[in-house]
Amino acid sequence: MKSPYQLMRLNGSRLTTLRGVLALNGFALVKPLGQGRFGCCYLISREDQDYVAKIFHSNDVKRRKTKLIWESKFLKTISHPAIPKLIQVIDQDGCFGLVMQKMPGQTLDDWLAWDYAFSKTEITNIFYQLIAVMDYLENLGISHRDIKVDNILWTGEQLSLIDFGSARKMVSFDTHFNPDFWGIGDVFMRLALNCDEITASPNHGGIEQFNLSEEERLVIKRLLYIEKPYQNFRVLRADIIQHWESLHIFKQSYTNL
Repeated sequence: MKSPYQLMRLNGSRLTTLRGVLALNGFALVKPLGQGRFGCCYLISREDQDYVAKIFHSNDVKRRKTKLIWESKFLKTISHPAIPKLIQVIDQDGCFGLVMQKMPGQTLDDWLAWDYAFSKTEITNIFYQLIAVMDYLENLGISHRDIKVDNILWTGEQLSLIDFGSARKMVSFDTHFNPDFWGIGDVFMRLALNCDEITASPNHGGIEQFNLSEEERLVIKRLLYIEKPYQNFRVLRADIIQHWESLHIFKQSYTNL
């Protein structure tokens, strides 16, 4: 997991403290996974089971703990196989963070960094699974607000959506920009540029040059606010089922997601 931030801001005595806090809760620190703006993620284990601990930076806890707590509140209300379960909240000896289920796969950003050539069928798989997850969240009144290739894990078949640090209760987007729709469109564009079936040439990376049907192209334009945007994921999901040409391969498997 790549990060634009200097790795391991949590070190020295603070890292020792984290090890101790984890040990008191029966966990062992295995290794750091990466770091973001507000915290570090670590691989931890307990009784031969791996988990992910997201430990927030102490300065951010002092300034915005109330907002950081929102992530745990949202995860407690979510029960979906593509979203990590919250195992425990740690708030002890100056360490505040979340212990979560470790989801399988690597980030889509990692797959892109490996220059993996996605097929259109694989992108359709990812696209539909992600929309199904977002449809579920919308029914709970939750907006993720940070849909990007860094926050989507993929095994080659199964998708997981992680990092609910920016999530908020959904508000009416009738006259506002909805970051979830735009994020899905951006993820599609990133993957499509690594798909020879969709993008014939790196010099033809615009939507109009993509090897898509007019109906498929319109879906992406609506997600990116080039055409009339979607108002809810139910309509978007129906459009995908009706118009996306390669979805028939997955329709039977994923209709009930």
